[in-house]
Amino acid sequence: MSESHGSQWLLRVQWVLLALLALAAAALRFGLLHFSVVFKVFVFAGGAALALALLSLLVFVWGASKRKPLVRSNALWAALLGLIPLAIPLVTVGKGNFAVPKIHDITTDTRNPPQYQAVLALRQKGDNSAEYGGERVARLQREADVYADITPLYLHLSVPRATEAAAEVAKDLDWQVVAYKPGQGHLEAVAKTPLLGFSDDIVVRVSAERGGGSRVDVRSSSRVGVSDLGANGKRIRRFLEALHREARGLEEIGTGRH
Repeated sequence: MSESHGSQWLLRVQWVLLALLALAAAALRFGLLHFSVVFKVFVFAGGAALALALLSLLVFVWGASKRKPLVRSNALWAALLGLIPLAIPLVTVGKGNFAVPKIHDITTDTRNPPQYQAVLALRQKGDNSAEYGGERVARLQREADVYADITPLYLHLSVPRATEAAAEVAKDLDWQVVAYKPGQGHLEAVAKTPLLGFSDDIVVRVSAERGGGSRVDVRSSSRVGVSDLGANGKRIRRFLEALHREARGLEEIGTGRH
């Protein structure tokens, strides 16, 4: 086998590994395979691509020293392709989110988190438990500065109206609402992650406050994975910010301010 042909195989194998990763991601996105199976593919194919990238760098150095441009070109492209499985998570998740605590259940009330009801029937065997992890998880969240802003939202709206506003915001965020009880201040929904289509569960609890206002608590949990890489905290922030804007508009209408 010629040296240039050998370097071409580096490139071909990298394309095969990337195709395998893409097929596994598509199978997960469309619900054809469970996360546990896809995760093994990610670990194997991603690790192999990275190892091959390191080998390709050595081949590139050798090709440069021997003045073999085709070998050098093939090896360089093989090395770059092998970095893609590492680069995609860094770009989509963000480097900072890899440092978040290894928890997948975030809530505005760590002492008395809202409880799931309707979404329990949607979970599959092998998914994370819907039961809150107790003081261990609560402590990890409270001690992490990144979650310091995950707190209840207080509104000058009644429980039914605040729950109605929460439902509108959930729909605007493209969540699938699976339970909606405005009189009880209860809402449950399912959100899909943009890239791989993971299903994450959300429950909103609206409780009455003195003076006719209400308190909104939210809990967002990932069905798979040990760490959510900051996804649930980000989802809660977006929801509460949007709900605050929605409620402020309703309050202005109610008081006649336009």
